[in-house]
Amino acid sequence: MRVALVHFLSPLKNANHKGILQKLENAVIKKGYQIDIFNAHTDSSTMRLTGYDYISIIVPSSPLFGAKLPEKFDEVLENCGMLTSKKGCALVVKSGFSSWKTCTKLMSGMEKQGILLDYFDVVENPDHASYVGKKIG
Repeated sequence: MRVALVHFLSPLKNANHKGILQKLENAVIKKGYQIDIFNAHTDSSTMRLTGYDYISIIVPSSPLFGAKLPEKFDEVLENCGMLTSKKGCALVVKSGFSSWKTCTKLMSGMEKQGILLDYFDVVENPDHASYVGKKIG
């Protein structure tokens, strides 16, 4: 199975984000799947997700209050190809008090694009990410 992990994180600035992405990638590879990681900030113009069987999207939570998706979220999903009836999961990196509300908004945004969600979670740390990675796919 080909898995696309699209993230709106900043792994160069935040070591926690980098660790979470590495643990997710390792867990998916251990399941025998092929995974490609896309940074939505830098790869959005060349990213095509039509050829993938499973779409996983991970976003950061708002720092304190308020549940907001990244500004480019809708634009990225609209321009990355046909996503209708693809399986996927919604993941949010925990920070602040509104992580679950952000997860709900992420799920709603993904379902608007036609992605069929079969898993969602709030990732607390890199160790939790290795557990979550086993659920992807």
